[in-house]
Amino acid sequence: FREKTIEEIASLAKTAGLSVIEWGGDRHVLPLDFEAVKIARTEMEKNGLSCPSYGSYYRMIEKDEEAFRAICKTSEALGASTVRAWLGRTGSARITPEQYATLLEETKKLADIAAQYHQTLAFEFHGKTLNDNGESSVAFLSECAKENVKTYWQPLSYSDNAKNLSLVLPYLSAVHVFTWDDDHKRYPLADGTSDWKNYLQILKNADISTNLIMEFVKDDTEEQFLTDAAILHEWIR
Repeated sequence: FREKTIEEIASLAKTAGLSVIEWGGDRHVLPLDFEAVKIARTEMEKNGLSCPSYGSYYRMIEKDEEAFRAICKTSEALGASTVRAWLGRTGSARITPEQYATLLEETKKLADIAAQYHQTLAFEFHGKTLNDNGESSVAFLSECAKENVKTYWQPLSYSDNAKNLSLVLPYLSAVHVFTWDDDHKRYPLADGTSDWKNYLQILKNADISTNLIMEFVKDDTEEQFLTDAAILHEWIR
């Protein structure tokens, strides 16, 4: 819904019966755009929404503390407590020891900055980053050893998704919800019912309460979004 206004999106989220929304730092609420922050907060209050996290596109290799601090300020202003970021641009199978050490150093440094703004730093769970599978994610987060450094989770087309989710549970910040195939072709969420019921059961068995964030819908339509939201509510019940 990148082409929709903040007002339109907040209203649509209310219609879908949702309670949280993650504003993106690339479109609707740019870093340090406090006018957009004001609009977002007004619309969230009007529609019964809260903002647990701010979706930035900062990558740990950028080494730009000023840019990251701006992201943290914006997240805090939104009322969020988590900044989403990306763990480099190299997959775990190809990363060198030197690259790994650089990511670790920057993550620790930026985690301390995030803490100044009462923020958790959480990484997108994604291919072509170090955070591309459960083992790599847990190894890095464990070595980082910062209480405010965590990870998102989402199903990946090339991996054992249930295993990945089970591994990252101690560090889980949020779950991205969608159904697509190996070519990233999107489908109705209901097409993934079997898999998603399994993932939700893993969360339930571990007594994990986390935000389920709807990230993609087929054809980007309002109708599919509302249908998928209804399915998600049904699964949770």
